[in-house]
Amino acid sequence: MVVEYTDSQKRIIEQVDEFCDSHVTEEQVRQWVSFGDVPLSFNDDLRQTKLWDYILPPVLGGVDDRHVERATIIERFMYRAGATLPLLSDMMSFAFLSTMRDKSQKEILEELTTRNRLAFSIAFTESSSGSTSGTVGTTVSWSGTAAHLDGEKTFVSGGQFMPEVLVLANDPIFGAKDGGLSLWLVPVDAPGVQTFPIDAVGQQMLCPAVVSFEGVKLDLDWQIQTEGKLDSMLKRMYELGRLFVSASSLGLAEAALDDAVNYAGQRMVKGRLLSSLPDIQQKIVEMEARVREMQMFVYDAASVMGDGDETHLNVALMKHEVPAKAVQVASDAMQIFGARGYTSAVRAGRIWRDCRGNQVAQGTDEVMTHIASKFIVKKYRDR
Repeated sequence: MVVEYTDSQKRIIEQVDEFCDSHVTEEQVRQWVSFGDVPLSFNDDLRQTKLWDYILPPVLGGVDDRHVERATIIERFMYRAGATLPLLSDMMSFAFLSTMRDKSQKEILEELTTRNRLAFSIAFTESSSGSTSGTVGTTVSWSGTAAHLDGEKTFVSGGQFMPEVLVLANDPIFGAKDGGLSLWLVPVDAPGVQTFPIDAVGQQMLCPAVVSFEGVKLDLDWQIQTEGKLDSMLKRMYELGRLFVSASSLGLAEAALDDAVNYAGQRMVKGRLLSSLPDIQQKIVEMEARVREMQMFVYDAASVMGDGDETHLNVALMKHEVPAKAVQVASDAMQIFGARGYTSAVRAGRIWRDCRGNQVAQGTDEVMTHIASKFIVKKYRDR
């Protein structure tokens, strides 16, 4: 089936298209990828649109629990750009803020409102760890009369440029109510904090960085008060992040499909249109089928976001399937373009690289298999 957009989604698509008509061209996107960011005017102008009400979390005045609309914004922006815009990491940071308890929100809100823009990056990921106290390597310890932070986080979007970094740490001292974990909003210019850019294969506009902490003396005012709810906050944040990453993959795949079909419909090979060749027709059909499947996964998950088993299963299945299908769509688009697809002359290669990164971001395919299988077994056992 074809996913039918709601009237609200159709309005959002119109608004995104109107914004992109005046703010996004392929030449600009190439410059942004090379530079590693969008210009400040892009974000400032976006804040003046009605779209901003959906991008902001409710605690900052945004529309409450409109995950379908938020996914649509991401899908359409990535489709128009044919690249992963920083909007993705901004919305994931906002999503985390929306999961936080009242006390926590107030602390982060003070940081946000002083600059009228995001002022922190999220540093949760480590090279070989998960999100439990036994696997998080970054640790809070007590030395002398002060607490110190040591460890290293990787793939921190915008980690070099945000003034603060929100750090998840193994914390036997202050994390007793949260299973041995705690959150700290650490200034990047604090003594002992260092940042290093990561030369990523794709998603250059997210500016991934390594952030290391060596004997960083912690000010106790930097700790985020999670009120014993950190585990539920993390689970909620990861699920929202997986929705947004999958929506991004969907938009990128749609861009690759659009480009490839238009090219095949114009390219002549020995007197025949490329789109008339059986092998190319097979690829186009498979690409269209995959995109339709991706749409169903994304919007099924977005429409039932909550705390129940069905949500957890839908999100895990979506994240397992959508980025992988997007990679295949982008790969087929490169194949249709032939040698040009392996150059920067067209968007297909850039899209493929960004989609491939989404198979890892917010939980790998293998992690999603582990999560989904548990809920599938429980579902059929309880029948």
